[in-house]
Amino acid sequence: MTATGSQPSGPAPASGPSILIVDDEAAARTLLKKVVQTLYPLAQFHEASDGEIALRIARTARPDLVLLDIVLPGSDTSGVLVCRELTKARIPVLIVSGNASGPVLDACLSLGAADILRKPFTLEDAQARIGYCLGT
Repeated sequence: MTATGSQPSGPAPASGPSILIVDDEAAARTLLKKVVQTLYPLAQFHEASDGEIALRIARTARPDLVLLDIVLPGSDTSGVLVCRELTKARIPVLIVSGNASGPVLDACLSLGAADILRKPFTLEDAQARIGYCLGT
């Protein structure tokens, strides 16, 4: 019922999770989007090619999950810094990386990243880690 006591007209629109994909490579963002869509066809997407844009989007969009490539261009907004800022804001982060060293990935986990998806990844592994981070 609505505040006036009448029934709403029609079912509420279904929606999926809001996902922010952060990677400096457009092809990687497209691939991750397709992977998420296999699990959540109604997911809503935001994309960023660097850390500064990612933080700006995250502050306003408050995504349910950020898929974050840890190696990003620009020294002021490294992937580790972005991870720290997102986890401080209680936004779940899944690190996606094929180039980062063990200590960098360990630092992200200690900052509160939910999990790590190493490139190259299989569809099954990506689906499992994304599902885990979204609690499904």
